[in-house]
Amino acid sequence: MKKYLFTVLTLALALALLAGSASAAGNIYVNDSDGVLSGELADAYAIGADESVVQIGSKQTYAMTASGVAPVGDSDSGYDDVPVDLQTVRVGLFYGSSALSEARLENAIGSGYQFGYYDSDRVFHAVGSTAETLIAMVPDLNVSVSAGTIGRYHIRLSQNYTSFDAAKSAADAKGGFPAYYNGTYYAMIGSYETQEAAQSALSAGGYGGTVYTGTDRCVTVTKADTTQILFEFDCGSTYSLAVAPVSDSGKAVTWCKGYQYYGDFQYTRLTSGVLTVVNFVGLEDYVKGVVPNEMSASWPLEALKAQAVCARTYVAANQNKYRQYGFDMTNDTYCQVYRGLNGGNETTDRAVDETAGLFVRYEGKLCSVAYFAADGGATEDSENVWSDTVIPYLRGVKDPYEADIDFYCKSWSVTVPSSQTGDISVTNTPIGNVMTVTANGQTYSKDNVRTFLKNVGVTYTSRHFTVTYNASDDTYTISGGGYGHNLGMSQWGAYSMAKVHNQSFEDIIRFYFTGAYVG
Repeated sequence: MKKYLFTVLTLALALALLAGSASAAGNIYVNDSDGVLSGELADAYAIGADESVVQIGSKQTYAMTASGVAPVGDSDSGYDDVPVDLQTVRVGLFYGSSALSEARLENAIGSGYQFGYYDSDRVFHAVGSTAETLIAMVPDLNVSVSAGTIGRYHIRLSQNYTSFDAAKSAADAKGGFPAYYNGTYYAMIGSYETQEAAQSALSAGGYGGTVYTGTDRCVTVTKADTTQILFEFDCGSTYSLAVAPVSDSGKAVTWCKGYQYYGDFQYTRLTSGVLTVVNFVGLEDYVKGVVPNEMSASWPLEALKAQAVCARTYVAANQNKYRQYGFDMTNDTYCQVYRGLNGGNETTDRAVDETAGLFVRYEGKLCSVAYFAADGGATEDSENVWSDTVIPYLRGVKDPYEADIDFYCKSWSVTVPSSQTGDISVTNTPIGNVMTVTANGQTYSKDNVRTFLKNVGVTYTSRHFTVTYNASDDTYTISGGGYGHNLGMSQWGAYSMAKVHNQSFEDIIRFYFTGAYVG
């Protein structure tokens, strides 16, 4: 035991002298000339008395203390942190093929809504309101709803107005509704499916006005489950309708398609007959909606904190990722899974609150973080995953932590006949993950090797596996572990670091993001 601890201490001292180096120039002698640390320095680890584990080939300097292996100094010293000014996140809830022909809102904690628009600085400008708590937004088309059809043609009274209240008063007097078109308020009457029907109503009613229908960007707000129009908004492509729930006390909470959300909602007709729906929500509330949907809410606090810091960093580093749709993030695995208030608990909220404003940084700048379920034994270098870009903090590390716990994708294996695959050949990355697989004359490389795994029936695919030929029955056995692309942070590894090794969220970030720090 004494020799073991002395070995660890010697390794820690070697680390302090060689911090920042990934390999050794010649042999490193441990204890005496009989003990040689061979191979790459990046492959070696020091284990503290508290079972903390650090990778020697990182840029952080460590030393042995009475309580274990501890970092020395600040890894971020000498760098000014680039400020982050993101206050409001725009999350695409329904877009593209999932865009809605009718989008309902129910104010669960509140008292109605304000209507308006968001400018390019993400500032809301109110132009109207309603006391109704259950409303629906539809395109200004002939739309069939449960109560009938909402027609696209209306009668627009001749006078225009300078305020919502004035337009609403005039519209109410004739059983109509107020509208905001390109900065001007109008009083509107009726809802007709054809221009002829609207013209006939105009003539019969003796109104002073014209038949009107909005542009292909016009959005109509109705009282849900009725054909009653409450408001209409059309600013062309300049602004989209935004709806802000109102609350008399505390934050408003709104139901939208089975989920509860904080924040406001925007509706855009990018395609004529459907609405792209975007949730405008504060940064920390957004992170609270991600953490329990990317990592189990029952997991250790420090693992959840690491997830919170990664989620916050990801959105801050990817503002306007989906600019063509008018939002920053999708709410699914294309970005980060976000479900509003659903799935969270006191612990996940605490993880976000206690890391508020913190990001993963490298030399002061935000990192392009990545994370996944499990690595099977090693993460991977950035240039070996999706692109050829070498990112200094996305270096592959051998991961000893997942071995200490049991979980659903820790190991997997499948055996397939060679008649299905043809001859299989494999190449590996320096750290031991699979770089290419050639089967049936087709070569899969980098992250696409997981497509090969799916083709042969592997459910949980990763880059960490082996292929063995069985001559006795002319089959191949493919055995591995993990689930995901192997780039960045292993979530199950973070669980083990927090649960088994009592590591902090900063320790987790430093381990999986080489040379990075929390700031």
